[in-house]
Amino acid sequence: MASYKAVQGVLYALRDFLKLRMQDDLDKVLESPGVSILGTVDLRQPPTESNGENAPKLNSIGIYLHRVSVDPFGRNRYLQSRLPNTAPQPELAINLHLFLLAWTTHGESEAVLTTWAMQQLGSALELGYSHLHSYDASWSVEDVIQIQPEEMSTEDLLRIWDSLPGNYILSVPYIVKTLRLLPVPEVEDGKPVTSVVTPYYSRGELPHGR
Repeated sequence: MASYKAVQGVLYALRDFLKLRMQDDLDKVLESPGVSILGTVDLRQPPTESNGENAPKLNSIGIYLHRVSVDPFGRNRYLQSRLPNTAPQPELAINLHLFLLAWTTHGESEAVLTTWAMQQLGSALELGYSHLHSYDASWSVEDVIQIQPEEMSTEDLLRIWDSLPGNYILSVPYIVKTLRLLPVPEVEDGKPVTSVVTPYYSRGELPHGR
């Protein structure tokens, strides 16, 4: 089970995974290749040599999260509450929909970055505790997510890009399945009653008016 930090943690873990593999392959082919996590604001401007100090690195694989959806197969799963006399809580299972982008100004680099990233992810890449725990301490040893290609028609792909604030960039859709988020922590109204104190008065010591 994971917390709200899991979504960001998956993006970081995927970035780290690709960066580690990149050192042995693309450093020999491209000049200073990298991996960048992109936001919608970044897509407003095309990649250039002078995007600024905080801009995504040029000649990089871009990871863009364009949608988060509730997993339809996780709607009816419940977690047993740890508090007595309380009902089980529904589990929130979500999927992440990503684009892998070629963030570059060179056509040759675009092809190399895209196909190399696709090769690394393959038909299904699994990330587990060792990749994700450092970003979200709620991950347990048995938690595993899988990143696999997402089926998407050209029409659907272009429709998504039409709604984004930039021009189309060569991109490949992937889906991350499945993040199992912890329910909102249950709130206790107060500490349980463990004892009852009854005042005792001897004869002649009753409070005034009794």
